[in-house]
Amino acid sequence: MIAETKGDTRPRRLRHTALKVRDLEASIDFYSRLLGMIVTRRRDSIPHNHLAAYVAYGDEADHHALELVQDKDPPAEFILGNLYWHINFSVPDLLALCVKLKSEGFEFSQPPTPMSMDDRYHIAFVRDPDGYEVELTDFP
Repeated sequence: MIAETKGDTRPRRLRHTALKVRDLEASIDFYSRLLGMIVTRRRDSIPHNHLAAYVAYGDEADHHALELVQDKDPPAEFILGNLYWHINFSVPDLLALCVKLKSEGFEFSQPPTPMSMDDRYHIAFVRDPDGYEVELTDFP
């Protein structure tokens, strides 16, 4: 059963996904400059001892955001979550973006290939600055 709050008619939605990152500025650069997201806000969390930036394709009130979190005192070894798979982005010119990403040294776990469900569209998997797998498609 879903708890109801009297008078609150806001729809339920997924608000953000948090990713721990090694270098906040490198991650902001990847998601904003290369994938076209905007930084919607930044914060310094003193209780949790980390810095965070939120990136999205518009205002967080209307768009799902990524919360990029850098620990101020990170552990000696950075380990990606063992059950994480990928984040998907639909981009208008996948092939051109992949050329740019490759020229900047980003590693592809799957280069651009036609999608099996509709070969008019393409799919690729690239690793962000921390090694998280990012799925790119030009499927609308």
